[in-house]
Amino acid sequence: MSDIKKAQRSDVSLDRIIRDLSNLELGVSNRLWIAFSGGVDSTVLLNAAAKTYAPRQLAVVHVNHQLSRNADSWESHCERVTSKLDLEFCARTVSLCGKNLEYAGRRARTSVFADVMRAGDVLATAHHQDDELESLAWQLATGRALVGIAAWRHLGHGRLWRPLLSYRREELRQLAVRFGWSWIEDESNRDNRFTRNALRHHVLPRLKKRFLDFEASLLAAKEPPLEQLAREPIEAKTVQNDPKRLRAWLHAFSITPRNSVVKEIMRQANARRDAQILVRVSPHACVRRHRGLLFVVMDAASSRNLCVRVGEDVSFAFGKLEWVQRHIGLPRDAEFHIELRQGGETIAVENQSIKLSKWFYTKDVPQWERDAWPLLYQGERLIAVPGLGIDSSACITDGYVPNWRRTGSNC
Repeated sequence: MSDIKKAQRSDVSLDRIIRDLSNLELGVSNRLWIAFSGGVDSTVLLNAAAKTYAPRQLAVVHVNHQLSRNADSWESHCERVTSKLDLEFCARTVSLCGKNLEYAGRRARTSVFADVMRAGDVLATAHHQDDELESLAWQLATGRALVGIAAWRHLGHGRLWRPLLSYRREELRQLAVRFGWSWIEDESNRDNRFTRNALRHHVLPRLKKRFLDFEASLLAAKEPPLEQLAREPIEAKTVQNDPKRLRAWLHAFSITPRNSVVKEIMRQANARRDAQILVRVSPHACVRRHRGLLFVVMDAASSRNLCVRVGEDVSFAFGKLEWVQRHIGLPRDAEFHIELRQGGETIAVENQSIKLSKWFYTKDVPQWERDAWPLLYQGERLIAVPGLGIDSSACITDGYVPNWRRTGSNC
């Protein structure tokens, strides 16, 4: 049977998707962003959105992962499609590293999406029911709660929306065929080294063939939607005996933890108030506690062997080094190398010897930030601590002072 004849048998109509999309409550000055990869699913979503909203209400974002030799041509395809619809197009290129490229890709996309949105904007992705089945199967196989994929969650200053979760992949493909929309095929979707592809092409088809009600049973086992919590620190006492709320909080950071991890966080959260909490929840993040609050903390990249010149602003894991001209400060273009705290450091500021440990304690700086705080050295001599001060003997008139702007501990 031809693709067109199959499409004619589908119960899914473009009008139905348009009705679903039109239910969105969007602020007058806000926009709906469409995450557009160029694949068939996001092609259907983009074309349906273009028939639902005025061009001024829509914008398109494409993430180029640079993993395929075709990546640039895919980006060009997405730009052409968007241009024909008279919509704003934003393309961002990211670099992925590490062993888990699936995880790195998700983090990179989330970062790009959060960056392009303004307060109150909504970003829609084309995740569908087959994606949810794959997520549920992965959660079941890896000992996680069966939370599936959330239709809504917070993202940056706006919200992430997945309006196609009630549709099957084949139904969306049939719509694209029916309307003659062109799309790209990502060859990596056939690479079974990726977990989702292995589930999609090998595990799930065998289970569905052997157990006819498998899909329905798996969807029925999905837990009720998680509470939508903000991407910010949370009081430990509110989650120490509430695994659902703890999962909801971690889900705000796009983390779906194993059940064993949830139990370990709750166990440590019940420890005495001065105990250090450290539980790894993803390849690059841990849960920590400070002053009764739980934080999701990204691993800090080492700042060792990094050089900085006076006047050059530099971003670090938990803050940004910024230079401000003052009557007394460091000479312009002086160069320093960065070292991290070892313990016992002191610095002479205005003829007074200050211990870094006491200063960190007084300023209520979390332990993990103290260990990643950049210290400016020349040779073996500590010259400056951003946010604290400068060795008085290194100062000149009309110099520059390193200020420290904290950017927070959450990923």
